[in-house]
Amino acid sequence: MEMSRDEPRSSRLFCLEIVQGAPMIGEELRTSLKALVDRKAGVIRAWSDAGKIAPVDPHHLIFMIWAATQHYADFSAQVEAITGRTLDDQKFFEDATENVLRVVLGALSPQRAADPA
Repeated sequence: MEMSRDEPRSSRLFCLEIVQGAPMIGEELRTSLKALVDRKAGVIRAWSDAGKIAPVDPHHLIFMIWAATQHYADFSAQVEAITGRTLDDQKFFEDATENVLRVVLGALSPQRAADPA
């Protein structure tokens, strides 16, 4: 969320690169980024296997976190049009961050594994 607030132009540039098929950074995505994400996914998978979090596909979890947080930068015009606020508004930033965390962490609660409803 801090990156979406502090570096929104960088996020939008990255988004445009990806939407165009990553012609400039495709190799980096397939090598360095893939290796990093796979390592992080291994940690998440270990937490899930140990019952510390609900069962989840680690890669999809990472994608959802990226989507939820980057949305505020990449679609800031839409967010502002709907809410009248941006992440530059400290209260809005805190509320947005809290909501993203609540949704993600709530879904990962180990109790969710026992009671998915």
